[in-house]
Amino acid sequence: MASLSLTMLSPLPVYLDETTAGIPLAPRPETLNGRVVALLPNWRPSAVEILQAVGGLLAGRYRLKGLVLEQPARELPQRTGGLIDAIRGQLDDLAKRADVVITATGD
Repeated sequence: MASLSLTMLSPLPVYLDETTAGIPLAPRPETLNGRVVALLPNWRPSAVEILQAVGGLLAGRYRLKGLVLEQPARELPQRTGGLIDAIRGQLDDLAKRADVVITATGD
């Protein structure tokens, strides 16, 4: 009888903060108390609803300094197709106004 081999694949992704290679992620605050939290939806319709629910839960749990819901990106740019390029200015502005940014996608 021929021997069989089995390869196990994990369904779990490797998150960026679990690796040491590449650009490090920004430091995480120990608490959200006294912080401005920004909610950044993508262009999917349910993303706003998801983030509104998350924002409500965070506001009930922490003493937030502020809670900001950004406007979602409405469309991908036709020339480059790069969403980040299209909203780079918005992201730079948001980074100046918020201590923490939470994003979501939803359908």
